[in-house]
Amino acid sequence: MKRLPLASLLAAGTAAKPAVAGLIAGLVAGFVATGLVVGLAAGTASPAAAQISLFQETGLMQAVVDGDVNKLKSALLRGDNPNQEDIHGKTALLVAIERSSTTMVSVLLDGGANVNRADKAGVTPLIAASESGNGDIVDLLLKRGAKVDQDNRDGMTALMVAARNGRADIVDRLLKAGAKVDRSDFTGRTALNWSQESRNTRVATMLRQAGAR
Repeated sequence: MKRLPLASLLAAGTAAKPAVAGLIAGLVAGFVATGLVVGLAAGTASPAAAQISLFQETGLMQAVVDGDVNKLKSALLRGDNPNQEDIHGKTALLVAIERSSTTMVSVLLDGGANVNRADKAGVTPLIAASESGNGDIVDLLLKRGAKVDQDNRDGMTALMVAARNGRADIVDRLLKAGAKVDRSDFTGRTALNWSQESRNTRVATMLRQAGAR
């Protein structure tokens, strides 16, 4: 978007017909009121400073991407949608989980984020947290009502993902939350089958003790 020098707008307003001048003056006043005017005095500011920018990155998603908790809280207070998605269909909550920010995850959930909303691949917040191995976020999601056996588009559950990655601590949390050990994905593999990829014997033992065959 082309940026218009504030001085040019003001000059055009004085030289144009009254109706046009009034319109230009109103636009300038609106930009000033919304804080979009960067330079306030063309006579004292440099040409680069005396400009009006019509676009600013100030949304909730940008706050999450930047890891700015204060901006995130401000965005929620002004009514931004806590379930908004990026261009890839990934929610703000999933982005916060990718950043391993327990604080941002908590703030989003407090602000109304859907704890079970998946992306286009069916990856839920719990699956994402199990993949990253963040126990604190897994605990938080489970406490807030995450569906422990919700699967992705490949039929994989959080337990299968944690078992595949050899994350015994996450497997333990999921089993205590009631995760089913006998579920299989669309290829027919169970969490026990997936645990063989990680070669973590502790994970396999935990699954067998929970009833896996």
